[in-house]
Amino acid sequence: MSGLGDYLRHWAAKQPDVPAVEFQGRTLTYADLDARSSSLARALLRNGVGPGDRVGLWARKSIETVVAIHGVLKAGAVYVPIDPSAPFNRAGHILTHCGVSCVIAEDDRVDWLREQFACPTLTLGSEEPDTSGEGMPPVLVDLRDPAYILHTSGSKGTPKGVALSHGNARAFVEWAVEEFGLSPADRVSSHAPFHFDLSILDLFATCAAGACVVLVPESQVGLGGALNKFVADQRITVWYSVPGALTRMLAAKNSELLAGSALRAVLFAGEPFPLPHLRTLRALVPSARFYNLYGPTETNVCLFHAVRETDVSPHLTRPVPIGRPCPYATAFLIGPDGRPVEIAPGATGELCIAGESVMLGYWGDDALTTSKTVLIPQDGAEPVAAYRTGDLVRIDDDLNHVFLGREDDMVKIRGHRVEIGEIEAVLSAAANVREAACVAVGDGPDDRAVQAYVVPESAPLDLAAVRRHCLGELPRYMVPERFHVVAELPVTRTGKIDRRGLAGA
Repeated sequence: MSGLGDYLRHWAAKQPDVPAVEFQGRTLTYADLDARSSSLARALLRNGVGPGDRVGLWARKSIETVVAIHGVLKAGAVYVPIDPSAPFNRAGHILTHCGVSCVIAEDDRVDWLREQFACPTLTLGSEEPDTSGEGMPPVLVDLRDPAYILHTSGSKGTPKGVALSHGNARAFVEWAVEEFGLSPADRVSSHAPFHFDLSILDLFATCAAGACVVLVPESQVGLGGALNKFVADQRITVWYSVPGALTRMLAAKNSELLAGSALRAVLFAGEPFPLPHLRTLRALVPSARFYNLYGPTETNVCLFHAVRETDVSPHLTRPVPIGRPCPYATAFLIGPDGRPVEIAPGATGELCIAGESVMLGYWGDDALTTSKTVLIPQDGAEPVAAYRTGDLVRIDDDLNHVFLGREDDMVKIRGHRVEIGEIEAVLSAAANVREAACVAVGDGPDDRAVQAYVVPESAPLDLAAVRRHCLGELPRYMVPERFHVVAELPVTRTGKIDRRGLAGA
């Protein structure tokens, strides 16, 4: 076996009639998913897509989107998922930057794409049925070949593409199957959007185990009561999401549905889980195992922690540790001077990760890739290249890593990584805006929000127009919740914007 596409071929042959994906009452078996993705792969090949080519995928979550992802991989190509709510300008930038050879999109976007791009654009779900009875001949891929490019917020005002290989994903996926005991009996939730890195477990660990992935409708992802009903009605056995979703589920009036559910494993990642909420959830579903998974998009999940009873003791207040490295990863700490720090109880430093799951690099930006890489000296051996996460951690008495915060100004908004610099760059381009600065406020995962402070070129400043400008350039979760007009921005003694001063204003 080599690429991510091999999992589907294996289970389509072994258990063709078993459900592979379900969504709003529709079911696709492994045989169906295999046949439909093969048809799409043929369509891509007919349209000139070859191994290594990038294929944009701009569509809402659906069975057809899952088919498209597997079809792109079967063609030996690289899928580039775009936030379905992204403004056209942002989507266009991503497609151009990745040099896509084809785009798969929903009907309402096809006409615009065909006007803007010379490459073929296919309508989602339009692949012809495969009636030949012949399977799609596998396109050989190497573990080092890119499989997908996920985009995260960039400090230069544009999103940055994280290129990950088949091998990067498989290292994580196969560990997840073993660690969480995934099997064909499991029904795994898919809460995260497909342009978010949590979806890799949903899509591929489930497929690797021959299990069924059950897609959460996008209209329900923020509704705790609807999610509780989803877990109960769909007989979900494995749940994976950001803690904010679980917090909303706990707060809903029907949270008791979780107590009688089939949940056996609850996985969370993307932001700290407030301990009181985690404590309550464990008491509500005592038979389930709970895991805190850690890892930026650039590394896949690289650290994990199985939550213990002692982690949620009544006298504790801090979130549980992010744990120890997965078997395929190695963790290092570096100090403010860039030198390695020995991993020992009480040690602190910036977390750096090396290993099989670490990205190929940032697409089209070697300089950024280099700037995020540090060489860790090794006694009697070549230095190890490690990715600098920008996260500060402390080593506890059990040698677990404990998250302390960000080294830079990147923040998490509802599980999404957001670089304040990108929002500021968009704000600064708005009409009549001279300067702009943003800060994140709020402590809990549901309370975290961005506030903007803008200095106008001349009074008055039309804040409604500024907001509309942001909505045209940024995903909704990145648009500031509140805008403040100020005469000037406070600065530190070194001349930098005093963000602490803004946050306390």
